[in-house]
This record gives sequence, structure tokens and C-alpha cells, in this order.
Amino acid sequence: MLRSSSCGYFIRMKPPSELPYRELFLTMVEELPDAVFTKDLQGRYTFINGVGAHYLGKPAAEIVGRTDRELLSEEEAQNTLEFDRQTLLAGRTLHAEMSEQMAGVQREWLSTKGVIRRPDGQVVGLFGIARDLTHHRRGEAAQRQSEALFRAASSNSFDAFFILRGEPEHLRLLRLNNHAGSLLGCEARVAEGQPLSDFPHAAFIAPRHLCEQVWRTGRTHEDEVDQLLPGEGRRWFRRQLCAVGDCLAVTVRDITAQRENELRLRLNERMASIGMLAAGVAHEINNPLAFVSSNLGFIGTELGRLALPEEDGQELMEAVNEAREGTERMRLIVESLRALSRGDAVNTHPLELHEVLENSVHLAWGRLRSRGRLVRDYGDLPEVLGNSVQLAQVFTNLLINAAHALPRPGGEIHLVTRLHGTSQAMVEVRDNGCGIPVENLERIFEPFFTTKPVGEGTGLGLSISHDIIRGLGGTLSVDSVVGQGSTFRVLLPLARADAADAEEPRPAGPGRHSVA
Repeated sequence: MLRSSSCGYFIRMKPPSELPYRELFLTMVEELPDAVFTKDLQGRYTFINGVGAHYLGKPAAEIVGRTDRELLSEEEAQNTLEFDRQTLLAGRTLHAEMSEQMAGVQREWLSTKGVIRRPDGQVVGLFGIARDLTHHRRGEAAQRQSEALFRAASSNSFDAFFILRGEPEHLRLLRLNNHAGSLLGCEARVAEGQPLSDFPHAAFIAPRHLCEQVWRTGRTHEDEVDQLLPGEGRRWFRRQLCAVGDCLAVTVRDITAQRENELRLRLNERMASIGMLAAGVAHEINNPLAFVSSNLGFIGTELGRLALPEEDGQELMEAVNEAREGTERMRLIVESLRALSRGDAVNTHPLELHEVLENSVHLAWGRLRSRGRLVRDYGDLPEVLGNSVQLAQVFTNLLINAAHALPRPGGEIHLVTRLHGTSQAMVEVRDNGCGIPVENLERIFEPFFTTKPVGEGTGLGLSISHDIIRGLGGTLSVDSVVGQGSTFRVLLPLARADAADAEEPRPAGPGRHSVA
């Protein structure tokens, strides 16, 4: 039955008792700046508001009961009918931006369409909401209107939207959209009617003291918060609380990507400063290092000419050679600093991983020997692809960090190597120290994050190590339990991945094992 009202035209499909919100819905959609309509399965319009009728260029009374093919040209109707078909096939709400000709006018649309179902799940038609973007850019005002439209008509929104009612003991969830349900970790209809306190991880949405402040002052509250969510890590949100009687309208928007971009920009600025500092340090060290290296070569040559007892001469030559090895290592470090300042690509080459580890142990030995035992558990490994200077930097840093975490009595560090699958080598640095709290594990590889006292740590060691390993085509990860210790695990590509094809992964037992 076709019926007219001050709010448009519709075909009555259910008795009025089954549509208690029909008049309210019609009043609301008539005030919206968007076209709102419904169709049956034959494509006939069963409802359209005034804005939609305007876009079609006909009165609403002439549209209801007719199809797009009857109202538009074949070319104009084609896109609309195709979107209808896709929506019915999908059986869910679809969104699309499209450009099409409508009633002789070229328009840019933001179109939303979804299916209408009976209580038994049978699809009986579809609804549509169309926003003309030709004259309305999606700014802040358009966003607010869009949120109101989706909350009222389809409960879809780009943000998480909650309606809460204040009660003596808690806040009760009255209405929420799908995004809000996702934030709570359940379907929206399941959460409706439940106290917000049943979702402790989402308590930040509307803290009680903040709600009381909004009710008391009557002013809308806007702020930004960061939250550690289970399984998602740290997220940043912008929230808005607005009082409506004894209820609150709360909008929560995830701005994590925006905040991460800002942090990344600040990090790049700080790293640029570090690069300039590295270039200066490299330059200042390189000149005296050249003198030392040249003079050591001269001393070695002259020692060969002196008639010294064999034992004394050999001892002096060993000392000179060790000094020359040290200067060579310093030269490679200076080259790494220069590469950092210029942003050069890292040179990789096949190398013996155990040699790099022994060099790292030698560099860190001053810290290790005073803190506890070092247990080497080396497996048989082929060569890996990497950069010996950078890897030595990574493993030295991991060993020193492990030493700092050890308790004074009974501390132990295990340095373990194994073949991981057929294409990677694995190095584990395990300690039985204090462990890392869960909240810090989320940020352990963030630049400038440190739990050490001021002056004892820069917060760059693990961040740089993580970037080095990733740049070499590997991964750096950590497992930790507070009070039991931590395991930092490095995976590196083998120099020839096929070299391991003929070998089965080795058990933990074989290989070199020693205790220092």
C-alpha cells in the first residue's frame, strides 16, 4: 500500500505495531543531506526521502513503486543496478565511491548499500544511502554528518561510537556500532545492555571521573590517549565525550598511524643529527688512526731487522700484530660510521659466524666475567651472509645487555647456535636474569626507549641492532619472563641456502660446548 506523509513516501510492508520507530526514522532521514532509499527484490523503490527524489529529478510519489530502468536512461541505470546486484550477492553492506550520470547531472557519489532481512534471515530487499561529493568535501563537518547518518540509519561508522547510560554503580552500554564492538572484542549486539566494566581492557573509553566531569560541566570533552591492547600492542586514540541527559555519546577514533608517522618523523630528525655526529667522529678518529697504523707497520719492519733473541722477538711481533688487528678493527668501525652518515648500503659477504661471536665475546668480556658464567653451545653451521663489523656490534650489545640483567650470584649466559630450517642460521643469547615486563616488551625495539637510569643508556642499542639484522635479511626477536630471564633470537640467511638442503636440522647436543 502506497502512503504519503510530510516525510516522504513509502510502501507499507508491515503493520504499524511492528515499526515503532517508523515516524522517527522518516523524520530523521528527511533532515539528512543524503539520499536514503529502500528497494524490494524486483528493484522497485519502496521508500525514498526528499534528497533522493531531488537527485532523480522527480517527486517522491512518482518514484516509489518504480525501478531505475523506468526512471533513468539505460546508461544511467546500469551502474546503479550493477551495485544493487553486487550487494544482494554479497549479502552484506558495501561501500563505494563512484562517478555517474544521474538525471542528466554528472555526480560523484559515496554510496552505501546493504540488504534488508526478515527476522528469519530471509533477504527481502536492500537499503541505500548516497552522498553527493560533488559539492561537499569530506571535511570535519561532513565527517560529523556521516557519523550521524550511519548511527541513525545503518549503525556503520568510520569511528567507534558508543551511547552509555550512567547508573549508580557503573556505565551501561546502550548502543554501539560495529567498530565499537570490534574495540570491545565482541559483536555489538552482544555488548549492548552490558556494563562497560565487563570489558576492562576498554575502560579507557569512558573513565568514570571523566564522565562525571562532562555531566557536571555540560561541556564536550576531547583528548587523546594511548592504550596497550591485548594482541594489538600500543594504540593511540582520539576520544570525544558529549553529555545528553543522563547518557553519554562517546566517539573513539584510532589515530595510531598518524602518531606513528609523527614519531617516525621525529626519529628521522634525531637520526640525522646522529649521522652528522658520526661523520664528525669518524673524521676526527681517522687521521690519528692512520698515524698509529703506519707507525705499527714501521715498528714491525724494524723489529725484523733487529738481532733479538728469538723468544723476545716473537713476543714483540705478536704484540705488534695484535695492535695492528686492533687498528684494523677501528678502521672498519670508522668506515661503518661514515657509511651511517652517508646512508650507504651495507656490504655483505660470506662469513664464519662463530668467529664473529668469539670477537663479540672478546669485546664484551670485561662486562661478562664480573657478572656470571658464559656457556657456549655451538652447533655446526655453514657460512652466513652478513657484515662482520655490524654483526659484532649486534652480538656485543646483546651480550652486554644480558650481563646487565644477571643477578650477581649464580648468573649465567648461554650463547647457542643452530641451523634453523634449511636456509637460516640461528643465534640465541639466553640469560637467567631479571626478565622484561610485558609492557616493555611491546616497546623494546623502539628508538630511544630505555629503562636504565639517565646517563646509563641511550635507548638506541636494541633499536639499531634490530635495524641491522633486518637490513641483513634476518630477524631479531625476544622472549622473556619476569624473574626467569630473557632469550634474544637472531636468524640470519645462509651464504648458500642450498648448502643446507642435504643436511637435516641437528639436535641440540652435537657441536662445540664450553663454559667460561
